[in-house]
Amino acid sequence: MFRAPSQANLPHIHTLLNDIHGDIDQIARHLGISSSTLRKYRAQGQAPRSVMLALFWESTWGRMTADAVAFNHAAAHAALAESLKRQNKRLMEQIELLENELAQTEGHAANAPIFRVG
Repeated sequence: MFRAPSQANLPHIHTLLNDIHGDIDQIARHLGISSSTLRKYRAQGQAPRSVMLALFWESTWGRMTADAVAFNHAAAHAALAESLKRQNKRLMEQIELLENELAQTEGHAANAPIFRVG
């Protein structure tokens, strides 16, 4: 679903602008708006949602949110990989057990359902 915070959960524009390194001219250029427009937004204490979201993702809070999501995904994938390793080991042991039981029997059918895997 959406990762962006709702309008109510966004930090104030003053807080966002103070958190981002660089002067108003650099930030405005990065946003693709004029410096006077960004100054107007700052004076009014509000800006369009697109500007607020762009500022949010460039701020400490946005980077921390992205880092937390990336960490959670990495942890989930690492856990899945470990789970699959354990399952693979268990299945290989089961195959080995079946092969050992087949090796103890005399004579083998040409169409035996179990054959040497590894």
